[in-house]
Amino acid sequence: MNRGLQSLGILKNPWMLAVLAGVVILLSACGTATDPIPEKKAEESTATVEPEADAILVEVLIESDSDAALNLEVEVNARDHPQSVYFDSIELPYREEFAVPKDTFIPLTSTRVQAEKDADATWISCTILYDGEVVATHTSRGDSAKSVCEKKFRLGPG
Repeated sequence: MNRGLQSLGILKNPWMLAVLAGVVILLSACGTATDPIPEKKAEESTATVEPEADAILVEVLIESDSDAALNLEVEVNARDHPQSVYFDSIELPYREEFAVPKDTFIPLTSTRVQAEKDADATWISCTILYDGEVVATHTSRGDSAKSVCEKKFRLGPG
């Protein structure tokens, strides 16, 4: 064996010998590891997680005395998870829910909803609810009625 290694010049050069020894050590460390802890089966939980515990539930409601509305704009301004909806026309009553995760300080900064009545309507209204509580509502009447609801986060009273 020494003759084969000597003919390659490995034993003559100490750096080559060190590299060869390092490769052998690294290759000997390769292998598969087995988990000494037996695998546990997942148990089915009977407890239900409330969505309100992990997220703020934002609900938007548009109503009118007609069966349609125009130019819907919904903007849920969340710090890490903003969401928006834009439709040229919607069927009424319109209700949509948005979940804003509570994974950051002040996760929800504002919500804005805007919709216009169609030609057959005499009024249109919008409502914003946070976790089931009404935080903004607006009703508009007239020829070019447009309902606009907005809730902004403010520190302090109000």
